[in-house]
Amino acid sequence: MEKSHFKYIGVDPGVSGGLTVIDEQGDIQAVKCPKKVVDMAATFLSAIGDTAPEDVKFLMERVWARPNNASSRAFTYGVNYGQWLGIAASHEVKTYTELPNNWMKWFGCPKGMISRDRKNWLKDKAKELYPNLKKITLATADAILIAHYAKEGYFDGE
Repeated sequence: MEKSHFKYIGVDPGVSGGLTVIDEQGDIQAVKCPKKVVDMAATFLSAIGDTAPEDVKFLMERVWARPNNASSRAFTYGVNYGQWLGIAASHEVKTYTELPNNWMKWFGCPKGMISRDRKNWLKDKAKELYPNLKKITLATADAILIAHYAKEGYFDGE
């Protein structure tokens, strides 16, 4: 029997987030989150390709409205999150979620950093892990790390 070929998809569901897919051979593609849901769906479909739904390991950062978020920003964040959930479900791909603190801790991200410094630290970590990936930006860095965490930590042993 032929071994199944997993794809690991990581999503930072923010409007300024991204999607990354890593296959078992370590090939990686990272893109900024499209603005339109139809483009998000096309990006997801391209990422999964002909991989069977049960062989797609889809990990998305778990988000919620925070008291310090402006209500319009929290709503937009929630809409994007829900759209990714719906897109994955429409392809019969199970969605797993992880709190930001958990996946960041796995990489050794120092606690207590201000947002800008933390984002730059995560971008640098993504560049360290994937030095051959042409363009790693603040928009794609979290998704790259979430997909890497999915492959090497979250689903380890499956």
